Amino acid sequence: MTSIPCSIRGAITALILGGPAASAQNSAPAKATEAENPAEFSRVPGLFDVDLPKTVEKLRAKVTVHPHFGDFLHRDYVRVPVGVRLGLNDHTEINAEVEGYVTHGLKRAGSGYGLDHVRLGAKYRWLHWLKPHVDTSTGINTAFPVGRPPLDLTDGFNHVSPYVTFSKRWPELPRVTPFATFGVDKMWRSSVPGAFRPNQLHSDSMGLTVGALYDRGAIKYTLVGSTWTSALIGEDNRTISTINPSVLLELPPALTFGSKGRWIFGVGLKVTFGPDGTDFGASSKLRGEFKFARWFGAKP
Repeated sequence: MTSIPCSIRGAITALILGGPAASAQNSAPAKATEAENPAEFSRVPGLFDVDLPKTVEKLRAKVTVHPHFGDFLHRDYVRVPVGVRLGLNDHTEINAEVEGYVTHGLKRAGSGYGLDHVRLGAKYRWLHWLKPHVDTSTGINTAFPVGRPPLDLTDGFNHVSPYVTFSKRWPELPRVTPFATFGVDKMWRSSVPGAFRPNQLHSDSMGLTVGALYDRGAIKYTLVGSTWTSALIGEDNRTISTINPSVLLELPPALTFGSKGRWIFGVGLKVTFGPDGTDFGASSKLRGEFKFARWFGAKP
């Protein structure tokens, strides 16, 4: 994992870059509409692993590219997931993602390239259930290892993870969106070899994730806490808790070379408490998001 001093420097850099955008946002009237973020920042793996209730618009597709730049420091390979989200209607979306890897050549070990994971999912946003108290969605995410990737890129298990999420903008503080997610992770061994990471659950588990997102326009501050345990439905008795604050910044066009897509840069800290001890770490992410219609010259 990245050292804490490096992560602090990264966080300070992100805040400095985002300062002008945040000031401009504060000078304009706040518009807390459902079409605005935080939906656009939903589920940035490693920083904000939460599927908020908002879904992609009907018959719209969004392509995401999400390279793991931290792999240059910690692994012999760099992973590059490429995914697509498609809105079937105004409250249902499906998604698919393929993750590939390639050796980066900065270390002596490692050679080659290939695929290591395929992920599929779906989400349904309830239009009337529990309204107007909270916004609610249910969904399922799956992950299947493929190929013959290096052992440290997969745990060697298939995962199926249904969940339900509740969120609601705080009426007195419309920039703040609290949320809670309850989920289950069913896993079984695949034919692909792999290895567990420290403080990772080894069997079926269930968990609760709570937190809040503070929306300042181009900048989002998030705080996520979660507890997962295999004691109730798994084959062992392991419990893991995490605390994950992060800052997510939508990069201005000047920093994306005029790209038509939306680029999100984020930095975060993560503290994990588990049977293998307490682990402190930091990460940074860069995600590119593009509307599929633009690639074919269609009007958005």
